[in-house]
Parts: sequence; C-alpha cells; structure tokens
Amino acid sequence: MEIYLIRHGETGGNVAHRHQAEDTELTMRGVEQVKAVAVLVTEYEPTHLVCSPLVRSIQTAREIAKTTDLTPIITETVTELKRASYMYGHFHKSFFSMVFYARWFFGHTTDGESYATVRQRIVDAKAFFATFPEDARIAVVSHSVFINLFLAHMCYDERMTLMQAVKTFTRVLTIKNTEVIPLVFDPKAHPDTCGWLRNG
Repeated sequence: MEIYLIRHGETGGNVAHRHQAEDTELTMRGVEQVKAVAVLVTEYEPTHLVCSPLVRSIQTAREIAKTTDLTPIITETVTELKRASYMYGHFHKSFFSMVFYARWFFGHTTDGESYATVRQRIVDAKAFFATFPEDARIAVVSHSVFINLFLAHMCYDERMTLMQAVKTFTRVLTIKNTEVIPLVFDPKAHPDTCGWLRNG
C-alpha cells in the first residue's frame, strides 16, 4: 500500500506564523499551490483521497479531486492537533507557545488535545488505513503537526524522548505547504516489526 501525506495549501495563519482556527481558508497563493500539487498527485495515480474535516484541508482535497476524479473521504483521524482556543493568534515561536508545547509534551494540558490523545488518534489513523485494499494508493491531505507526529509514531506508540520531540517540532515549523511525503505500508507485516516505511 502506498500513502502520500500532503500538507494543505497556504493560509493567512501560515504566512503570519500564528496558530489558526479550524475554519481558516486558503490564501490565493494557497489555491495556486494546491492546483500545482493536484497535477503532481495525479501522477501517483491514487485510488483513494482522504482529508481532515478542517476547511483548509477540504479546500485542498477538493482541488485534488478535480484532477483525480476521486471523492474525498473526510476523517477526524488525520485532523490537526486540536489546540486550546486561547492559542489562536499567538506566534508559533512565541514564549507563550513554547510554554504551551512544553506543558503539552509533559502531559499538563488542560485544554485542547493531549499528547496521549493524539498518539491514540495516530493508532486509529493507522487502523483506518489498514481497512483499504492492499494495493491502494491513498492521497491524504492533513496538517503540519499531525503529519510530523504521525511520522514520529509510525513504528511505535510510546511517547517521544525530549530530543525526538525537539526534532519533530523543528520539522513542524519547516514543512512546506503542499509538501508530499510518500510512505509504504505493509498490512501483512509481523506485529513485532514496523510495517511502515518512508519512501523517499
């Protein structure tokens, strides 16, 4: 099985480097990015198209649907990390955000989605992908934090070390809009081995 993780197109929140609400829409540049990546995704000949329920993800998936003739399957399992609403508008690299993420990592989250909950959602996402045919090629439109946490937890469900977390969140801040990350998944892999592999 081939899976292509695709970050959504650019939004105003991305440009401003601020935490954004769930109903944030793509910018005009974001729409153009999505049109370009839709052509690229068509070359992968996907058999299925999956996206999160957030507006920016649905907008991206709709454009890909035009070139692939696929109907987007919307699932909460690949949605973005659900932040506390008081995070909206704060800069990603602000002291406020650093404190929030430190508390989040160490399990002191009082609002929004906890680290443990996200790890369980990644387990659920992997189980969801396993329901597709073995020869499926799935284009998945998702978000920066989720994509990078998924990559960090493809092969294990336990919490990351502090060093792994730092590396993961560095990638969160550097992944580009509409970047495509190809993966290979072997649903027949032995339970003691990892059936996931980054393909490129």
